[in-house]
Amino acid sequence: MLTSFFGASKPINFAVIVLGVILFLTGYYTLSEYYELTALGILSRFMFLLLYLFSLGVLNFVVKRNTLTRRTTYIVFFFACFTLAIPQTFFNNDMVLSGLFVLLALRRIISLKSEKDQKKKIFDAAFWIAVASLFFFWSLLFIVVLYFAIVFYSPNEYRNWLLPFAGLFTVFILVLTFSLYYEGAGVFARNYVQLPTYDFSSFNNLRLLLPTSLILTLYLWCGFRYVSQISDVSQKLKASYLLTFISSLVAIFIALFLAPVRDGSELYFLFGPLAIIAATYIETSKSFWFKEMILWMALLMPFCAVWWGA
Repeated sequence: MLTSFFGASKPINFAVIVLGVILFLTGYYTLSEYYELTALGILSRFMFLLLYLFSLGVLNFVVKRNTLTRRTTYIVFFFACFTLAIPQTFFNNDMVLSGLFVLLALRRIISLKSEKDQKKKIFDAAFWIAVASLFFFWSLLFIVVLYFAIVFYSPNEYRNWLLPFAGLFTVFILVLTFSLYYEGAGVFARNYVQLPTYDFSSFNNLRLLLPTSLILTLYLWCGFRYVSQISDVSQKLKASYLLTFISSLVAIFIALFLAPVRDGSELYFLFGPLAIIAATYIETSKSFWFKEMILWMALLMPFCAVWWGA
């Protein structure tokens, strides 16, 4: 059963997920009418696959290091299933890159609970968020999560409230200097800021509507349970739980109101926090068969979405 297999945290579990991702994407790229098989294209997809797998590793590291869930592989499993259910994400290179840098920022944000090198962690988090915004402008909103972390861990240290600006300005000054030398500040500004679009017609396709509906339904179902459990966790973990949920709210807000492209990839920022929320639900639920149903639904979702939209 899936519950028992992914309920362990062994190299074989992670290897099975990685192999599944590679096989699924290989088949999708081969059969997709939107992708032309060329040597350069294959190399490009391979490099971004490595970036995505690195993102899986970063997410797994953040969760294990900060004890956000038990030592299982549920988080990696859910994250992979959510992404594969909307494979258009893998054609949005900027989103994958931005998502990786947001994960690196969240890694520093959640680690603020240790109270060690807090100023360095705050600067680093703001720095990674600024880098993420170079690929997807609205990822800047994750600075909200950083400020909530400052409220939770060091609200009385006034210098910590200013440090995020130092991290942001460091990146912007470097990029602006580079832009002035090569193409001009105006060109950089036009390419940097991405205006939102509200054309949701792409969701008329079942290939996109089906997985999106299931993912949002799972978010609502597990999210209510997750919020209700926050009061029961230890004081040390309470802030980490809240930051995870706040991250999911920021991701939902970006996807609903600010996304410049409506192809499903705008949900990518949600997959990390939702994987943690769903994994926590699986670990704490007492209904074995209901947990199995959720895991099988997640596993079959990529195949159903592709088949239904064929």
